Amino acid sequence: MKKIFLILLILLPSFSFAFEPVPTQTLLLAYLENDLELQNLTLAAQKAELALNYAEVSNGFDISLASGNVTLKADSEGTKITASPSVKMSLPQASNLSFTAETDLSLVSEQEASFSDTSLSLGVDIISSTALSRKVTLLKAQRTRTEALRSLQNRAVEAESAFYTELKTLLSSIKSIIKAEQTLYSDTIDFDSVKAQGYSSSSSTYRLAQMQVLSDKHSVESLLRALLHDYIVFYKKCGYDISLTADQDYLELIPDDFESAEPVNVLSFEKDSYTKIEAAVWTNQINSMERKTDSVFSLAANAGYTFANSSTDSDTVDAGLSAVLGGLSLSAGVALPVESDTSPALVLSASLSPFSFKKNAIEKKVAALSQEQELLDIESARSDYETYIVSAIQDLEEILWEKESAAENYEMYAKLADELEDWYKQGIITESEYLSARSNAAMYRVEVLINMLDVIIYNDEVKSNFVSDSVLMEEKA
Repeated sequence: MKKIFLILLILLPSFSFAFEPVPTQTLLLAYLENDLELQNLTLAAQKAELALNYAEVSNGFDISLASGNVTLKADSEGTKITASPSVKMSLPQASNLSFTAETDLSLVSEQEASFSDTSLSLGVDIISSTALSRKVTLLKAQRTRTEALRSLQNRAVEAESAFYTELKTLLSSIKSIIKAEQTLYSDTIDFDSVKAQGYSSSSSTYRLAQMQVLSDKHSVESLLRALLHDYIVFYKKCGYDISLTADQDYLELIPDDFESAEPVNVLSFEKDSYTKIEAAVWTNQINSMERKTDSVFSLAANAGYTFANSSTDSDTVDAGLSAVLGGLSLSAGVALPVESDTSPALVLSASLSPFSFKKNAIEKKVAALSQEQELLDIESARSDYETYIVSAIQDLEEILWEKESAAENYEMYAKLADELEDWYKQGIITESEYLSARSNAAMYRVEVLINMLDVIIYNDEVKSNFVSDSVLMEEKA
């Protein structure tokens, strides 16, 4: 690869050159490090990780301790302290299992303590959406973290693609300079022909040919100045401050140290990992689960033991049921005294919200329509996938065809340039004719480099349209 650039040096006069281009991979890393959006998404991913940790803590095992209202009363008998301490523990993932212990405490200054209404109870959901709601909450938090990581990965790919796209733009600018030089060499040959035909310098033919050559030189200089400007800006984006002068040999600026990449096979990616399909399927799954949490019926039970129950003036074994059906809520509880001579205490309650039934019916219809919409979104995503596959395959075929064509043209023009070099040394052809041949070879060599970048950019574009395996594994975990 270095050989061609040594050959290209003959296209322009030799200039003093002190600038040393930074290796492409080093530039790429610096480009990514200076990408503010990438930095922002890194922070967003860290926040999403903390949010997931918070959700796991909030929806996992929980325990709370309370002293209740503590009352201090001083009289002639001393200071009396009363309180209602309690402890509550819950385990939502186990059918919303809960344990509660509470008591009424009375303590006088003589350290005489008494307890009343001390109870221990267990509660559990028999039919309930609590566990499913907890699962949905955690899945949403995990999804948020997953999407944050996905956005971070996608931005890294996008930034890499943007980097190579800018390199491609620089190479295209170099190609434009070479084309302008080809025009200069061609017009120079025509001008030499005019002079050889004996036209005087004052003739219109001579002056037109001379002005065309001068105009071509100006075009080359303008394109070169634009290239140097773009090159300085590109390096600045990578965090490097460089200075280039108008006499800079632009051939030394050609990046030639990036490796050729093999094109990825778009058909090697799983269809379900296509980002639009994966997102549509996820939305339908999580929404379906969430709709199930809106159940119109729930049933819960509790059981426990109360010491010195004030309702029965004895220890009691307690049990209860509570149910919700649409807008109707029912609950029943019984306290069975341990002493046989004491009557049990029964507690019943009911509440009715008539309009809840109508609202539930409307919500059910809305849920059915939402389900249909989500299924249509999945079908739309699958259709989009089929279109994308065809487009990606065609794009790759075009890139590979251009790559093969550029390689063939470069080989042909390089061989021709080598032949014309001997003719030039023998004085058979002019310098402009020889440089024109070399210019053609140089242009197609740049085209080969551009095609190499096209493959890298194509790979990045394909990868950005599919969920990576690492993210999928993270989400399933």
